[in-house]
Amino acid sequence: MKNKQTATLLFIFIANFCLAQRNFIKGKLITADKDTLSGYIDYKEWVKSPLEIYFKREMSQPSFVYSSTELSGFIIDFNQETYTSLSFSIEKLPRNGSKTVFQSLGAYFNRGKRFIQKNAFVRVLSAGKAMLYHFVDKDSEEHFLLKHGNILEPLVYHIIETGSQTAKIKQYQLQLSETLSDACKKLPFQNTDYYARDMKKLIDSYNDCFKIIVKPEYAHTNKGKWEYGVLAGAGYSRIKHIVSTSVPPNYIYVRGNGNITPAGGIFLNYVFARSRGKFAILNELHTYALKSTAADIESRFRYDIRYIGLQNLFRYTFYLGKPSIYALAGIANAIIVSDRSMIENVDGGTSELISAFDRKSEQGIIAGLGLRNDRLMLEGRACVGNGFSADILSIAPTSRYELLVKWNFGAK
Repeated sequence: MKNKQTATLLFIFIANFCLAQRNFIKGKLITADKDTLSGYIDYKEWVKSPLEIYFKREMSQPSFVYSSTELSGFIIDFNQETYTSLSFSIEKLPRNGSKTVFQSLGAYFNRGKRFIQKNAFVRVLSAGKAMLYHFVDKDSEEHFLLKHGNILEPLVYHIIETGSQTAKIKQYQLQLSETLSDACKKLPFQNTDYYARDMKKLIDSYNDCFKIIVKPEYAHTNKGKWEYGVLAGAGYSRIKHIVSTSVPPNYIYVRGNGNITPAGGIFLNYVFARSRGKFAILNELHTYALKSTAADIESRFRYDIRYIGLQNLFRYTFYLGKPSIYALAGIANAIIVSDRSMIENVDGGTSELISAFDRKSEQGIIAGLGLRNDRLMLEGRACVGNGFSADILSIAPTSRYELLVKWNFGAK
């Protein structure tokens, strides 16, 4: 129970620390009069479209907050991520979780439309003769807006229920084919999904037809990237000792004490481009130790085991501020590379403690939370393993809590 409380307090600390941080980096404001001001913007790697931003001219000066009604937009210098202030209306029909129910498709097309007025900073995905904007509302639902000439319209995509059927209304494909009919080539409207990468690719392809007439200002394109580096830290571990007996039952179990041991390794991660790098696959070559002591009426058992293994994890990042916070989960496979376990008899003699089982490996599951600031990462993990015993009657489970520091030498 104490260990669980410690882990809970650690995770709460990480979350609060993350939310309290500011991340001012170089950027530019575009005023309502189209003037450009250079300075520092509190960059929050927005997943949901921001309604306001914090800006300061110099790092030593206080910051000021600007709403989307006070500016024309802003640009982040290091990746040219561009936002513009837009006022628009969208029809709010949910796509995630509960769907809006209609008796039939006819009832859907004859519905009374109710529009919601919005004013926010929306991200510019493609610029040229056609402008593509990306808006994410408070429910994390994506909306794309297309400006062609002087007409700004939301691209409509609804998911509805009609009885026992689910219908995906991809009206945006018809809107795109009609609005972009003057393209110099055939565009794959019917094969374009309602994702930022796919929509941007289509509008970029259209704007290429007019690059001699209109010089596009391309938004920054995110690509998948590799992270690699080293990790180090400490773990607190416990193990159930397996004690052989001469009479049934053949084995009895004695829970040992916990000990803090060092841990370390190297990692190679791949961060996916989709969803702005929120998803990543982690691969770690990890080494850790289990030390534990327990005693019965005849002997004292001193376990000193070191493992090395491969850990495969999935990471999801929540962009709530800087440092960013993330959750991870996955599996671990490890083998024993060093076993210096000893047994002490009541008469004072010692001997090597040798496991009676064939398998010298451990499999387990891992879950944890972490926070990241540029190249530095701090993680708290809980690991549950099956120990090194294969016999169903001789389970030797382990539990381990780790606090790790990572340094990334790869792409930030």
